[in-house]
Amino acid sequence: MIRHRSYSIIFKVQRIILLILFTTTAIALSIPLARLVTALSPDHLFPLAATLVIYLAGMVVIGSVIHVVSYIPFNLASAFDPIKNKVATGEIQRLEDLGSEISALTSEFFNFSFLDIKLAFLHTEGSEPVSNQDISHLKNHLESFEMLEKSQNLEEIIHAGRIELDSKNYHLYILPLWIGERWLGYIGLLSKRPISRFFQQFLMEYENNFLDDQILIVLLRQTKG
Repeated sequence: MIRHRSYSIIFKVQRIILLILFTTTAIALSIPLARLVTALSPDHLFPLAATLVIYLAGMVVIGSVIHVVSYIPFNLASAFDPIKNKVATGEIQRLEDLGSEISALTSEFFNFSFLDIKLAFLHTEGSEPVSNQDISHLKNHLESFEMLEKSQNLEEIIHAGRIELDSKNYHLYILPLWIGERWLGYIGLLSKRPISRFFQQFLMEYENNFLDDQILIVLLRQTKG
């Protein structure tokens, strides 16, 4: 059956329009900026060159942020859809399987300069942490941090500390899982760079709009089974 992709097309057109507007605005603002610097230093090229380089670098950073902010919402929904389908059809019956799927998606999708997740794992009450990668080397760290117990008192994502793995330093973030008043556990996230508060909000929306209900469905299904 052919599925209509009208929403996908509209979203792509919106992003193209946004990119064109941003590029046009950046170029338009560079002209009066160049004129101002030239007027202040008419006989020197270095101030003009330095100003334009700094301006260009700033526009690249802003453009990268706009790219990430505009890319995540629709594409995350599309990327998560196969997991929802597997849960709905009963292909995913166990939390271990769901945890592996969620971990793989999280580390593969959130691969941006400002939001780069290298490893993710699901930890619920009464079960071991689950990931699509080998996390046996993390267990001692998690037990010493008492992450499962602490996550029961968390309402938002927190920076839990730094972990050294394979001679590399990672930042550990704990994303508590709540659906209504019911605590489900947490998602552990390892990132090589600190995640700003702005992009932490994206991860909390990820938990609220995608993760909690699917985890509860599988948890209840597993309990009944």
